[in-house]
Amino acid sequence: MSISPEQEALIGRVFEAYVTEHHHGDILQIITDTKEDTHHPVVVNAMTLFEDNMEVGDYFNAYPSEVLAIFDEALQRAAVEVSQSSSYKESGGQREGGQKVKHVLHVRITGLPVCPELTRDTIPRSRDVGHFLSVTGTVIRTSVAKVLEYERDYMCAKCRHVFSMQADFDQFHTFVPPTACPNPDGCSSYKFTCLSGGSEPGACRDYQEIKIQEQAQRLLVGSIPRSMVVVLEDDLVDSCKSGDDVTVYGVMRQRWKPFYDDTRCEVELVLKANNIEVNNQQATAALLMEDIQKDFDDFWHSYQHDPIAGRNQILLSLCPQVFGMYVVKLAVAMVLAGGVQRIDPSGTKIRASVKPLSWKLPQMFAVLCFMETLSQCQVDVILYR
Repeated sequence: MSISPEQEALIGRVFEAYVTEHHHGDILQIITDTKEDTHHPVVVNAMTLFEDNMEVGDYFNAYPSEVLAIFDEALQRAAVEVSQSSSYKESGGQREGGQKVKHVLHVRITGLPVCPELTRDTIPRSRDVGHFLSVTGTVIRTSVAKVLEYERDYMCAKCRHVFSMQADFDQFHTFVPPTACPNPDGCSSYKFTCLSGGSEPGACRDYQEIKIQEQAQRLLVGSIPRSMVVVLEDDLVDSCKSGDDVTVYGVMRQRWKPFYDDTRCEVELVLKANNIEVNNQQATAALLMEDIQKDFDDFWHSYQHDPIAGRNQILLSLCPQVFGMYVVKLAVAMVLAGGVQRIDPSGTKIRASVKPLSWKLPQMFAVLCFMETLSQCQVDVILYR
């Protein structure tokens, strides 16, 4: 069962009106952009879209792949209308009426409702195939970006009818010609000539595969993190790197290699990404560096006449539930904040043994911030080992 032409037209009209109203500025900014990038994203909040029209939300949950293609087509039509509007002409645009937009726009979904049916902290199972999900994980591997041919033109050897064929995602993007000529006038031929093969393929796009793994802190004790492949295309390529914590929005798919005699068919679960968000905290930490440095300066300024008292204040704040044991706490503080880096003759960076510290160094104040992130159990293990 699939979407009928009437339903497709309805979804297209509703979404075109939605993006024209809520994302007019985003579309206008992309149109006026002078960068050479061909593909541009328009991020759409799923909650806002579904609240605006619940029927479209129902179709999206039932047929995500088909509806996403309709969204892209509707967004492209909206971009053409915006480019022809008077507001764009008044902004200094030189585009004539009827001219197509040179950019290819893609709808990127975000903000799915937080519920077990749509958002996952673990790798989805086979029962999730065909569903649009939000999956959180850590990138453990990224492949090299490649150029993927996704469409070819064929011509019937009998009636000379020309038609296009899309690469089959389920069979690792191989091209499978039809068993009969698709000419609507009727043709029983099964011989075709490829018009866009050879050294100059017809339609290509950027392509990359990454592998994400479940985050260990979200699993039960003793569980082994599982992993899965995520397929990135167009503007999503090179949007993340190994080690990043990401949230991937996409459609769960199955794929297998073409069948051959006497070979076993292995089916693989993959997530075809529609959007990817990097959740690293480095950007937030960079913004807080100035405030942290100010705290360092203020702390040591208050103890400038008695730095030993400042040191003791840090030790008192280090695991305050444990009374006394100042020598142990001092050793822990020196291990955490001490040590200097050295480079051996081969160029390898090594963190050397603990170096005696001057207690006026602001790095010692970072011990308090670090220990606050540890659980009581971890602190006890550190202190008593």
